[in-house]
Amino acid sequence: MSSFFNMDSPIMRFLSRICDLMILNILCIICCLPVVTAGASITALYTITLKMVRGEESYIFKGFLKAFKENFKQSTILWLIMAVLGLFIFVDYRAASFLPENMSTIFRILIGALLVLYLMVLTYVFPYTARFENNIKNTFKNALLISILNLPWTLVLVVCPAALVFVTFLTPSTLVYGSMLWMLLGFAAVAYVSSIIFRKIFAKYEPQEEENTSNPDAFSLPEEPADSEEN
Repeated sequence: MSSFFNMDSPIMRFLSRICDLMILNILCIICCLPVVTAGASITALYTITLKMVRGEESYIFKGFLKAFKENFKQSTILWLIMAVLGLFIFVDYRAASFLPENMSTIFRILIGALLVLYLMVLTYVFPYTARFENNIKNTFKNALLISILNLPWTLVLVVCPAALVFVTFLTPSTLVYGSMLWMLLGFAAVAYVSSIIFRKIFAKYEPQEEENTSNPDAFSLPEEPADSEEN
């Protein structure tokens, strides 16, 4: 019985991880409340979950706030750009209903294709910012290229969270219980599971020590990964 309460036991490590994710989830939600800060909050969330899956344990509260502050400017710009693009896609989709039927169908297909690309970039852009240092232009470019080059994993990263959201809104009962789970643990849990996949993907693009990249615009991703303690 004493082994059950041992801090090194699998069960205690699991419960400790759940507690960490709950704290992280609450921090993320609070920092997202001003809306404009959502990008920095999501980046900070992935900064911590990427450290977790790499075994780089750190203080959750202190690490989150540090990452939030350090990535605030770039993440906020990225978030505002993505928000404007998302609004543009939504308005165009609604506007398609005012077109003749044939044109409306074609227009919605085009908007659907644009939406797919949008979701692919949205899925990668903040985890990428959490892991690598780069300018805004190359962050968008590399996020899109990585999502395309790793399309099977990208489908998993996009479809699974979307399915969870769909199930949440499926019935009034699932909305109530699902909302409680999202508020308690959901966002951090999804980020943590996604970070396991991101770790495998990003590892392919992290330059080795002996490699020197001279062209920052070339598709070699960032020149160096962000320092695990600084980002």
